[in-house]
Amino acid sequence: MGRNQLGGVTMGKYAKHNNKIYSVNIRNDKYRLKSKEQENGFKELIDLGGNVHHDIFIKEVTLDEIDFLFELRHRIIYKGKEYEAFSIGELVIDDGKITLFSSDYKDYESNGFEKKEQFVFTKEVSIYEIDALVEIMEPILEFFNFPEERKVIPSNQVKEYLGNFS
Repeated sequence: MGRNQLGGVTMGKYAKHNNKIYSVNIRNDKYRLKSKEQENGFKELIDLGGNVHHDIFIKEVTLDEIDFLFELRHRIIYKGKEYEAFSIGELVIDDGKITLFSSDYKDYESNGFEKKEQFVFTKEVSIYEIDALVEIMEPILEFFNFPEERKVIPSNQVKEYLGNFS
């Protein structure tokens, strides 16, 4: 995971191919899709050491075979306002908490945020205290002109949603 300049934690690059979404590795104009299930055209991953991975399947495709290429990032809706989160993923699933970031002094004054440094305020909340998680599919590379796609995941479905990434 990394950080995106637009705000939000990035979960990596993904491709929509044949109406399914896959993690994608892009190298030298080659697009390698990754799946946990063996599907048509996917082969078991053989790593650089020659080890066969029976639970990871890959398929190389061309750009023409990809319907949408995007970077996945997330924001948190808490008390009706969108925030950047420190981390999204297994840690959140394990301990059930998310650390929110804000640069708004009003959050420090009225929403219980702690001051970490000038213009940086944080607050740790339970995933059950948030209103929702926002999934943002930000188009990249040749697809940058496509519209951004957003999906709201209610707080009671966040653990299940994040479990799909582990």
